[in-house]
Amino acid sequence: MDLTYSISDRFLSIHESHQVRSVEGMKATLARIRRENADKDYAILRRSDRGIIEEWQAHNLFYDLHVLRLHTRTVDLEYPQRWWFRFAYWVASWFVSNK
Repeated sequence: MDLTYSISDRFLSIHESHQVRSVEGMKATLARIRRENADKDYAILRRSDRGIIEEWQAHNLFYDLHVLRLHTRTVDLEYPQRWWFRFAYWVASWFVSNK
């Protein structure tokens, strides 16, 4: 599934990201975004796939729980990520990946 996205130096928004549920699908989407922007030096692309996927999984969890669905249907990533967000997303993604 080819999701659309918006990218700038510090921000990456993957639109309708709730449609991708598997880690493999998330990795494939990130690989495509990195490949399509290989000639640019966006700081946001310095984030690890693991960190992005943890945040993405947390967004999907909140979307499934009907928490702020208008906001959680799209994953909005930033760089640098604040440490408390990183921790919160790690905890939330742990519940998703360790069912």
